[in-house]
Amino acid sequence: KARHRDPQKVLMAAAKKSWKIFFDLQCPYSKKCWEHLPSIKERFKEEYEITTHVTSLAFHAQAFPAQCAATLIGTQLGADARQKFEDMCFENQDSYMNAALGDCRKSDVSAVFADIADKAGLLGEKLNRQQFIADIESWEKAVKPAYAEHKVALAFGVYGTPKHVINEKLVADTESSWGADEWAKKLNSIQNED
Repeated sequence: KARHRDPQKVLMAAAKKSWKIFFDLQCPYSKKCWEHLPSIKERFKEEYEITTHVTSLAFHAQAFPAQCAATLIGTQLGADARQKFEDMCFENQDSYMNAALGDCRKSDVSAVFADIADKAGLLGEKLNRQQFIADIESWEKAVKPAYAEHKVALAFGVYGTPKHVINEKLVADTESSWGADEWAKKLNSIQNED
């Protein structure tokens, strides 16, 4: 059965400006921004195509394993499953912060992310717990794709999180605590600069 796209919707989507938000799954400031994401998306959905992207900061010990886990879920189960996992990571961020894990082994970190994937209802026949734990460190399935994502963030000048790239330009002087009202002011000032 062929699917036909509504030409009006295609044109409207093409006319939208891009807004990329870069998160580190271990960053408490990223979590703060993530908490505002639904209201930001709702407020600006007509004008912006808002997408989220994961990167990892060097000083967050569990950030890259989290990114690898997200990448693995995305490649094995799809984009919706990946988003569900990333949301569940933010909801359970305290479970993999440095204070919670201390001086742990890599297998302990993998187990925490397997628990989070399980809480999200993502582990099962297609990707079971044992396979997830084995593959989270796989160069081809998780590490290489996560590293490729990381390089995209660096290409935009994303060296901290959360960071916002609007129309392919990194936006300076933003705050993680901003909701839709603060973003409306910032977007207005950006448009006035152009």
